[in-house]
Amino acid sequence: MEKNTANSWLCRNCNTEVAHDQATCPKCGAERPEEIECDTEEQVVVIESKEENIVPQKKRYIFRESVLINAADILLILGIFLSVGALLSPAFLSDTIQNIITLSIVVAVATFLFSLITWALFRTVAEISRMLREREKKE
Repeated sequence: MEKNTANSWLCRNCNTEVAHDQATCPKCGAERPEEIECDTEEQVVVIESKEENIVPQKKRYIFRESVLINAADILLILGIFLSVGALLSPAFLSDTIQNIITLSIVVAVATFLFSLITWALFRTVAEISRMLREREKKE
């Protein structure tokens, strides 16, 4: 057992300094260890606090930012699906329209680009909102 000059003992379970007259640790309930005789009277006891300030994990995005992020992802997936549908549409439509294959390619590319730009804008707006909110909290 390690003693310091204030007639107390150090709990080996939770590293708490306990008064000499107490038989158990008030923090964790561990029993006092047996005393060990030492040749030297001058010992240095280092007491480290195991109590850590656990900061709760902040949510990265608030609700409106999460809605923008999710809407952006959904619109991108929907745009990809519609682009593939536009590319496959000539197989299911009649050939009465002139240059139907070229028209389907143009519609597919336009749909994909529109969904990609919308995705990028929504994500950027959500990220800017998050950055401004965090900057306001710091100030």
